[in-house]
Amino acid sequence: MKKKLKNNTFLRGLYFFYNTYFSLDKKSFGHFGKNITINPPFFLSKKENIFLYDNIGIGPNCFISAHNEKLIIKSNCAIAEGLTIHTGNHANVVGKSVTDINEDNKPKGYDKQVIIEEDVWIGANVTILAGVIVGRGSIVAAGSVLIKDVPPYCIVGGVPAKVLKFRFESLEDIFEHESILYNKTQKLDNELLINNWNKYEK
Repeated sequence: MKKKLKNNTFLRGLYFFYNTYFSLDKKSFGHFGKNITINPPFFLSKKENIFLYDNIGIGPNCFISAHNEKLIIKSNCAIAEGLTIHTGNHANVVGKSVTDINEDNKPKGYDKQVIIEEDVWIGANVTILAGVIVGRGSIVAAGSVLIKDVPPYCIVGGVPAKVLKFRFESLEDIFEHESILYNKTQKLDNELLINNWNKYEK
């Protein structure tokens, strides 16, 4: 088979296409947990920088570019179709046009990891840019573009995304949800949750 691939441009192209958009080699990921579904077609750049934990579903047509920094998606997340994530960023360098700057000559500090915490629900066609942390229990509305962190248990939406409301009706509901799903060492700090509630509750 390898000999055939070497001598046949069409077969090489077909193999690359299948491997890039349809094949999931779990060993090539930084971490690949249990019960993970990534519906094809998909594009996953630098899989060794992609860390997926348990119980994650990702819809078709996702594009994940994690060339120089990690993408971490923690457990129990539901993600609809059309997800786009970039852990990289373009650089601005005096005296160089944007097309002259590449991964080899780009200054450090532009690329930043993206973290999606536990129990997050992301709607269709969402874009998440470098450095964003999507807080535990949050919901991201379809079509949103995330350029800054999402607080825990908030619903965000828009371009750029902003906090619309909380996922639950009361702070007590959030405390109860946390106590059911997480043990004492895993639970978010109550003071953090209270401060977020006071800051974003309309």
